[in-house]
Amino acid sequence: MKRILLPIILFTGFLSCTQKPVDQTAEAEKIMNLSREWSKAASSNDLEKTLSYWASDAMVLVPGQPTIKGHEEIRKMLQANAAIPGFEVAWEPQEAYVSESGDMGYAIGHNYVSMNDSTGNKITLFNKGVEIWQKQDDGSWKNVVDIFNADPSLTSIK
Repeated sequence: MKRILLPIILFTGFLSCTQKPVDQTAEAEKIMNLSREWSKAASSNDLEKTLSYWASDAMVLVPGQPTIKGHEEIRKMLQANAAIPGFEVAWEPQEAYVSESGDMGYAIGHNYVSMNDSTGNKITLFNKGVEIWQKQDDGSWKNVVDIFNADPSLTSIK
């Protein structure tokens, strides 16, 4: 038994030493670009494209609301938002990081949500947020947790 285990252990050790290191900077840039693309899809009210950036079991944590989990609940949230008069959303990632293993990452950014108030006047709320991304089996990145809250010091998403 020992004669069989030793080669397996040595081979496994050899494989782990020969794995290509993750380019964390390049992967973080991919997340930044994905976040920007996602914002454009959301700004254009393309529901299916917007939804495609979330993993099927993703969670959205909106201030003052219960956790929204999974594509069906997120789809309902997007449809409800689209029905709000004057609704707009956009965001800009400020920085992103990826784990050494290259399978998890996050972006920190600013966003705004605009809508018409009860008298028809547009109101805009600025927020700070965190997007947690997970690399999928096919090598793509999907958002798994999206959370934001108000930041009264912001007047722009840039």
